[in-house]
Amino acid sequence: MTLALSGALLVTVEQTSGTESKAAANAPIARDRLIAAGGLVEPASEARQLAASVVGRIVKMNFEEGDALAQGDVIAEVENDDLKAQAAGAEAAMAARASELARLKAGAREQEIAAAKAELREAEAVAANAQSSFERRVALGTKQIVSKEVVDQARADRDTAEARRDFLAQKLSLLVAPPRSEDVAIAQANLDAARARLAEIRAEIEKTIVRSPINGVVLKLYRRAGETVSNLPPTPVAMVGDISRLRVRADIEEADVAAIAPGQTVWVTADAYPNKRFRGTVGQIGVQLGRKNFRNDNPEERLDTKILEAMIDLEPGVQLPIGLPVDIKADPSSKNQKLADARAATPHDTETVFKQSFER
Repeated sequence: MTLALSGALLVTVEQTSGTESKAAANAPIARDRLIAAGGLVEPASEARQLAASVVGRIVKMNFEEGDALAQGDVIAEVENDDLKAQAAGAEAAMAARASELARLKAGAREQEIAAAKAELREAEAVAANAQSSFERRVALGTKQIVSKEVVDQARADRDTAEARRDFLAQKLSLLVAPPRSEDVAIAQANLDAARARLAEIRAEIEKTIVRSPINGVVLKLYRRAGETVSNLPPTPVAMVGDISRLRVRADIEEADVAAIAPGQTVWVTADAYPNKRFRGTVGQIGVQLGRKNFRNDNPEERLDTKILEAMIDLEPGVQLPIGLPVDIKADPSSKNQKLADARAATPHDTETVFKQSFER
């Protein structure tokens, strides 16, 4: 036996042959006790506490405790008649803006264009007749057969007819021309604003509705129709969860955290079921130690012990009340198998084993 001194630490290393070293490395690690922890039963989806996000009076409750519900089902509705009226007005305004834009893009109707063409042809005929009449009056005036006033009147009639012809020609041109891009942009902006306003009101209405985020059952109702809710702080309305699969949220004490691993088999027992035990599998393990989530009635329980949270997945078909306190104990065979797997992955030379043990 040799002694190795490093700083203030005295380490003892046993010198053995190569065969003896391998035998020592492969020797089972002695564990005198099993893992024991407390926990609470909860849905695999976790229990979801739903709250209202507005202030008001509940006007409708659609479910009772224990009722099954689907994702998106409305559990409760807070008074929102004023918002629904605003939404109806916003829908009408958006429809009007949409019609304006569609009419602008479609242009004039065929009947309007046909009528404008007919008016233009009539105006052209009147203008041509006025031009001929004016020319005749000028000829007669040159021969002093008619007075100057008659010639001036004929000129005025011609100019009026030509002006009306030109006006109707421009009117027809506007009817058949495509809409200006500026007008289309304005109409589109008006429609977008109306649509945004409607979306804003609908979002406000949605805040008055408490929906289920998952498929599951109603675990608890905190409020009834006619009661008032607030959002500062949020008032719990209902708790929902998916109880088709259950799990246990367990507090693993800090002395046992190194002896638990994902996939490990554990057994769950409860005082309410004295002759039964339920198989579970370690699913998820936390990464940070913290305070205990729950306490038992044992007066000797230590409250200053740090714990690591672990999720124990129960076998399908297990039916237990949500929130039931349970005890968790590790299955010996599963624990030994986990340790054997760890040893199989560990190098077997004495120096490496010593080094890893020293680092731990």
